[in-house]
Amino acid sequence: MKEIPYGIIDYKDLILENYYYIDKTMYLEKLEKVKKTLMYLRPGRFGKSLFTSMMFYYYDLNSKDLFESLFKETYIYTNPTKNKNNYYVLKLDFSGISEDKTDIELKQSFKVHVINGIEEFCKYYHFEYTINEEAPADDIIVRFLSYFKGLGLEQKMYIIVDEYDNFTNAILEGEADRFKSLVGGVVKSFYANIKIYIKEGVVDRFFATGICPITLNSMTTGFNIATNLSTDLEFNSMIGLTHEEVKKLLNDYVSKEDEEEIYNVMLENYDGYLFNKKANEKVFNATLVMYLLDYYVRYKEMPEEIMDDNIVFNRGKVGNLIELKHNPYSKELLEKILLNDQVSGTLKRSFDLEIDFDRNDIISLLYYFGYLTIEPDEYGDYYFKIPNRVMKEVYGNYFLFKLSEINVTLDSTVLDEINKELKTGSINKLCSYVSEVLEKLDNRNFIDFKEKDLKLIFYIILLNTKNFSIYDEQVSNNGYIDIYLRKKSESIKDNIIIELKYLKKEELSEKKILEKLSEGTEQVKRYATDERLGSCRKYVAIYSRHECLKLEEVK
Repeated sequence: MKEIPYGIIDYKDLILENYYYIDKTMYLEKLEKVKKTLMYLRPGRFGKSLFTSMMFYYYDLNSKDLFESLFKETYIYTNPTKNKNNYYVLKLDFSGISEDKTDIELKQSFKVHVINGIEEFCKYYHFEYTINEEAPADDIIVRFLSYFKGLGLEQKMYIIVDEYDNFTNAILEGEADRFKSLVGGVVKSFYANIKIYIKEGVVDRFFATGICPITLNSMTTGFNIATNLSTDLEFNSMIGLTHEEVKKLLNDYVSKEDEEEIYNVMLENYDGYLFNKKANEKVFNATLVMYLLDYYVRYKEMPEEIMDDNIVFNRGKVGNLIELKHNPYSKELLEKILLNDQVSGTLKRSFDLEIDFDRNDIISLLYYFGYLTIEPDEYGDYYFKIPNRVMKEVYGNYFLFKLSEINVTLDSTVLDEINKELKTGSINKLCSYVSEVLEKLDNRNFIDFKEKDLKLIFYIILLNTKNFSIYDEQVSNNGYIDIYLRKKSESIKDNIIIELKYLKKEELSEKKILEKLSEGTEQVKRYATDERLGSCRKYVAIYSRHECLKLEEVK
């Protein structure tokens, strides 16, 4: 049986070392029919590096003798294009550049990656060329392309750039002003020099991947010849995994009795990405799918952590994006995204860094980085939503961090006690701890406090449970459940339904409390008739400010 290609990004190693490959070679044919200079953007960890590696071996003239061994089980093997193994391929990879550097260090790091790419090219194709390492990156590339032109070779050059925007996006997540000074200078000039040799025909084709179009837009005058395919319907699932591809993968590796369960876990946590509103299906994050499957194949069980620790979808990144340039929309966006899982807005395809970012700029950046995706509505337009539960947890952790700024921190000992009690089906400690957390809030926090805010506090505390999957506004046949806890283990007897009610201080009366209790009781009984929810313990909790006025289990 073939190995699971978790963490494998070199196509040649993947094929020759007998790893599983999900065929994406049919897109080579499609790409050649579009234009010669292309850009393609996707969030991190979707499989861009493996795709560009596959491109390298297909177009590289030195890999001609390897064509059969590398591609014999793929679409392109029986449908080769005229450009097969027909280029000198210069591959530039900027994925290793870190933002944790000074401006001078970043420029130097960018230059080092350019030098490394050229040196590997010359060594691989046996060219005797000396790089002036004291020159800036834009000068280094223009001198090298001039040298290549002077060789008068029959075959042309294909430039493939992986993560063309890596360091600039890293800066953008924290300091947009640094971005302007760096991209507006040496990076812009670097790509402008490549454009010169594309126009001269020395570089016949150019393909670049990245995450965000800000770098592309910022260097437009220097490199305004690229066609951006990122939102093209035909290329929606070129990178990332479709439902059909994931099902085929599971069918080959997972026992029949576990197949549906694992697929549903992947669907809930790794799926949900859509890059064109007319696309027929959403796509999965490829790296996370391989992470879970690799663990299952090795240990014959699901990993305890659904999130791969090697993928840093942390609250710091989403926080930097939401608060970019100290915009006034951060609080409103965070609350809407967390409480509703979605937010209305317009996708921006260009950004003006000279002015303050507006609300749509922030939403669009969250989309490009994979923290939001588009969702068509019934009228053919779209809104933005959290794609999956992994991303929902990222937002939750960021909200938890924001609470810490007003001296609201969660006690890990108490959280452990809550988790133990939840396994028994009780929520007494949970509701008591919510009261403790609310008591730490300033009186000003309660001026516009609503039921949705109460639900958010519950959700954040419950993020720490390992024994249940947490759902807010879970759809049932008969309405939307405020909090639904679905057990992860058969050793736990029941799932849990929680209906929350909130009364403002001026609404407080025994009559009103009883009305809310009656309303909540009727709701949870109705929800529980949905057989899909399984066996459930049902609760109604009524709060006013920090006090839990009533907690009642509904039989």
